[in-house]
Amino acid sequence: MKHNHRLRRIVRLRCIPCVFVSLALAAGAATSAEYVAKDPKKPEPWRAEMNGPYGTKVRLELNNRIRGEFVDWFGDPIVNGNVVPRESDYYFVGNKFQLGIRVKGEPFEAFAQFQNSFISGLPSNGVGVGSVYFANTPRTTQNGAFLRQGWLKLKHDNFYVSGGRQLYSDQAQGAATHKSLKWIQDFRLAQRLIGPFEYTHVGRSFDGGTLGYLSDDFEVVGFAFMPTYGGFEINGMNTITDINIAGATLNLRDSAAIGNTIGQLSYYYYSDDRDLVVTDNRSTAVRTAARGQSLEIHTLGVSAAHVLPIGPGLLDGMFYGYGQFGNWQNQNHGAWAYGVEVGYQFPDVWGSPWIRAGVNSASGDSNPNDGDHQTFFQLLPIAWLYAQFPFYNMMNNQDVFVQALVKPHPMVNGAPRLPLVAGQRNPGFCLFRSGCDQRYVFRLRRRTHRRF
Repeated sequence: MKHNHRLRRIVRLRCIPCVFVSLALAAGAATSAEYVAKDPKKPEPWRAEMNGPYGTKVRLELNNRIRGEFVDWFGDPIVNGNVVPRESDYYFVGNKFQLGIRVKGEPFEAFAQFQNSFISGLPSNGVGVGSVYFANTPRTTQNGAFLRQGWLKLKHDNFYVSGGRQLYSDQAQGAATHKSLKWIQDFRLAQRLIGPFEYTHVGRSFDGGTLGYLSDDFEVVGFAFMPTYGGFEINGMNTITDINIAGATLNLRDSAAIGNTIGQLSYYYYSDDRDLVVTDNRSTAVRTAARGQSLEIHTLGVSAAHVLPIGPGLLDGMFYGYGQFGNWQNQNHGAWAYGVEVGYQFPDVWGSPWIRAGVNSASGDSNPNDGDHQTFFQLLPIAWLYAQFPFYNMMNNQDVFVQALVKPHPMVNGAPRLPLVAGQRNPGFCLFRSGCDQRYVFRLRRRTHRRF
């Protein structure tokens, strides 16, 4: 009953949980899901290009994003029936400044990017988004300067290899050329499992390399990385050497031979050897006794999307499916997730309205004592790309929705979203994950509500 009382407060939504106001001074680093319709004129970073030695091109790139966040987090938390006074109504501001230099020649490309992140006004005794920054770095004003990217890419014919510190997003390989397919790829498929977490004021990078083959019809990519600190941790310089992620993807492109279709087959390997107490539905005593035991998760995936001109507009459909197996410490891990969506777009109507509907569902674990872990595990994801509400991900979750997208002006877009069914597949804990922030935190939180 205590949790149900808390839950009713959330469901009634008596206050707006989070309002985000963004001013993108250079939207090359923008993270909101920009709706691309007739003419995808995306703002780009400020650039200054010049000729370099030995036939190279040298380009200076500058990005700056400032965003204020206003939070009203459902009031003070209730613990064991007692109200615990916390800062639940507050605001803070963050600025992300990036300065990079890119050098292109034959047969290479190199890029180095410096980033300075500044956050001010964080709550020292708060709940909600701002408190997560403070939990990692206990200061109300924070500043971190570090190397965000530094990589070298070599190309020969259709083959390429890259190494260093770089950004990586799952499902972004085999980039689509059709405008609607590109939007679906970027904002309905990509970064569900792996992403640079640009939504936060810090972000996440990956230290490692990729090897690939790119043609008009397909792209094959293999990669191996270790993630950096970041996300809600202000210092993004250090590498988390205890986490390894690797994989390979085969990507079908929407070329002239293929048509308006993209697809992917994928395999991802994730291991975590940090000396931490993980979060799941087992008791605290059991999880503490297993502290330091590793996670080894294998993920197999398939996805596809297609756009078909029909009637006065464009009909589209997409799906993805993932299956997981491996070890969750001393438990056997087996889980799944899938999503199916359809949409219809009117590109010649004012605002290019696009109506979409779909279902996204992922497995949960109903029995903490059977030696099996069945909750789907997002590896290093980005949750806010798919829903601005802070309680959203793909773990033990089912989400049925209808969405309308409209772009009345190149600088204005809207995407109201109506969840028809949202809740847990299995009773117990709601889990929220944004990936790892640092070596000493397992960023997986839980709530005991059955539905929200």
